Amino acid sequence: MRVKSLAMVFLAALMAASSAQAQRTAAGPGLESLKLPADKKALLAEAGVDVTAWIGDANGQAFLERGARDVMPTASAIKAFYLVEFFAKHADRLDEPLPKSKDHLTDDHPAVSHFAPDVREEIRKELTTASVRRIGLIMQGRTDVSNAIYNAAANLVTADLGGPEKLTALIHARDPRFKTVAVRRYMLRDRTLPGDNEATAEAFAALHQALSTRKLNGISDSVMTAVHEVLKRPGSNPPFFYKDGALGSDPLTSVRAGWKETPAGPVIFVVMCRQPIRKPASSPDDYKRIQELSASLRDALLATATGKTAEVGTP
Repeated sequence: MRVKSLAMVFLAALMAASSAQAQRTAAGPGLESLKLPADKKALLAEAGVDVTAWIGDANGQAFLERGARDVMPTASAIKAFYLVEFFAKHADRLDEPLPKSKDHLTDDHPAVSHFAPDVREEIRKELTTASVRRIGLIMQGRTDVSNAIYNAAANLVTADLGGPEKLTALIHARDPRFKTVAVRRYMLRDRTLPGDNEATAEAFAALHQALSTRKLNGISDSVMTAVHEVLKRPGSNPPFFYKDGALGSDPLTSVRAGWKETPAGPVIFVVMCRQPIRKPASSPDDYKRIQELSASLRDALLATATGKTAEVGTP
């Protein structure tokens, strides 16, 4: 099936969903029409569960979208934007240690000051002499390190690029389609002040469209290849490229974003889920449920778009 013809397959669903795109609730005929397990359909319709989505081709043609312009928390999926800026800055020294990394890992630096003293020591041991490429791999979850080091790597990248505000400016300058991306805090710091890291499904779709076509302003072919090598999931056939993210704090967050290579060209997907923690207490299974919902939606969207079962290989 050619990508061009896929738009026709989705026309009816897209028209049905268009009237509800401005709503921030999960209920939407476009997504509910997908083949989902009964428990996932029930969660999709549950009050308080917000879901936005975008799936389409690498040229920006949406096959189906749901609230794609609504701003949502990103969790670690935003690190794909970080990776591009980080590798672009250090394009000529990807396999060399990051200059001045030690200065960003001191006990009082906001990149690591919120970690326990013993964890800060582990972070410094792993990251101080790591190459730019390895820091990128760690930040994207491609190495066997602790969750603290995984997030501290992203914080080191943020500090190297000038902090949250300057990193936001770099991302915006890269492509006007990224204007909704907001880096407001270092990973694992308080999400309330100064605010959450946020973006829209539309911005994530634009990023992965650009990456899948290897056409992004100011990014050389060698840097693009390095970014692809980090985002590609080992052993995936056909190739999958993605960066997911999840948070178990309030609001519960799960994001799936990337692309799948097909004979007809790349298919780009974004699913963003948010659920406020219920008071006085949420069920211990709520975080697992929203993770499973985002994965089920991603798989159903890809299965529909490619005409066969998606085999992503992640929970």
